[in-house]
Amino acid sequence: MTTADQALPVRPLWPAAKDVFFISIERMLPRPRSFWVFALLALPVFFGVLLRIYPPKDLPLTGFELDGIVVALFFIRNLLPLVALLFGSALISDAVDSKTLTYFLTRPISRLSIFLGEFMAYLVTVLTLTVPCVVLTYLVLCVGTPQGTGFGATDLVQDLGACALTLFTYGGVFALLGVSLKRPLIPGLLFLFVWEGFVANFPGDAPNYTLTAYARSLIRHRPSEEGLAELFSKFFPVGESVLVLGIVGVVSLALAIWIFSRREYVISS
Repeated sequence: MTTADQALPVRPLWPAAKDVFFISIERMLPRPRSFWVFALLALPVFFGVLLRIYPPKDLPLTGFELDGIVVALFFIRNLLPLVALLFGSALISDAVDSKTLTYFLTRPISRLSIFLGEFMAYLVTVLTLTVPCVVLTYLVLCVGTPQGTGFGATDLVQDLGACALTLFTYGGVFALLGVSLKRPLIPGLLFLFVWEGFVANFPGDAPNYTLTAYARSLIRHRPSEEGLAELFSKFFPVGESVLVLGIVGVVSLALAIWIFSRREYVISS
């Protein structure tokens, strides 16, 4: 860093974060990883179209309930946490590998601005990939079908809000993991498939200590009594779920920012 650069005043937080955001999103969104993630997220749309073309006889679930199962089990329980792991844990390491972080650290901007800009780019990227797939799944399974009882725009908005909160919370957790560990992917997978995968379905109070139990409780249009309803072992009130997920996400982000602001990075040309 030159003497001239040192003499420059640090830019205000949000204008600097906005500049970091625009640079980072150009790095995140048009990548092969984003394409494959979008392909996975679009699988329910593909199967929903098949269901419309070849509707099974005596389907025990309405399309509205089936959409609730897809959102709660496929998106919120399985795929969105994995998406958050892939993008969130690599939030800073990708910037290091692409030399983007080197550029940021030599500019008169704070590390808080860098991290916030990177995380906003993460959120916009994953929401850009997720929202169209959730909306199309809802429309394919519900609109114009004999089983589409209960369809409403309010429910779609609530589903999208649940997906956004899930991505925010898990993104914060995995961003913390990414700035804390050199190789966060394996610990993140263990967390998802061992802790979140099994503990959330244990009887008793064990699900209280998992994120997925609160996240899937946000999806209300699900089977109520029989069949696949037993897969949802525990429900929490919506307000409690939003509060817990929000607190976990904010605390994780605060810790990640604190670690990032104190960690040393080698600045290479």
